[in-house]
Amino acid sequence: MVERGWAAWFDGAADPNPGRAGFGAVLARPDGSVLELFAPIGHATNNVAEYKGLIAVLEAAIVEGAQRLAVMGDSKLVVEQVNGRWAVKSETLAPLCRAAKALMARLPGTCLTWIPREENGHADLLSKRALGKGDEHTDEPGWDNLTALGKLLGCSAVAAGRRLDAAGLRTEGRPSTAALEQRVARSVEHHFGTRINWHTTRAALALATAAKTVSL
Repeated sequence: MVERGWAAWFDGAADPNPGRAGFGAVLARPDGSVLELFAPIGHATNNVAEYKGLIAVLEAAIVEGAQRLAVMGDSKLVVEQVNGRWAVKSETLAPLCRAAKALMARLPGTCLTWIPREENGHADLLSKRALGKGDEHTDEPGWDNLTALGKLLGCSAVAAGRRLDAAGLRTEGRPSTAALEQRVARSVEHHFGTRINWHTTRAALALATAAKTVSL
């Protein structure tokens, strides 16, 4: 029996190029479950979107505690630049390349490999979904309450809430505009009122990013 390991795929899209852009990425855990990541990034080139997808999935892998991660993407430019085989001549891409390399350094044993576009269908679909295209999930996995988020963070629900407040993701018990825009939180209407759900992995990633920004 072949042991399953950590794997990730990333992609980016811009319509037109440059234009409205977004990224998509998939992180597959050893148990077979997957984490889908996708988000719009505003006006950018396809190459910037590709880099954003790579960075997002590497950050998620760090939060998840991934080891010996195999990362795959169909952008020859990004793969070759991050692996150091191609020079980075663009002033826009240079800091993104440095960020990707720094994240990979925090994931020992990680390898980055180019694959053909036809082998990157899941991430490609998510990058299009980030632009409002494709079939949007109505019951996307990963949404839960503060107790689940606290469990992922290794703290209580109260402590998790305080961390959300400090990061500007929650105000007076309600998700901030930034949290809603990043799809870290959502409001769900039901018979008994409004329930607030948090996307546990996205929230953990946003908190980690906020902590890194404060430390800088």
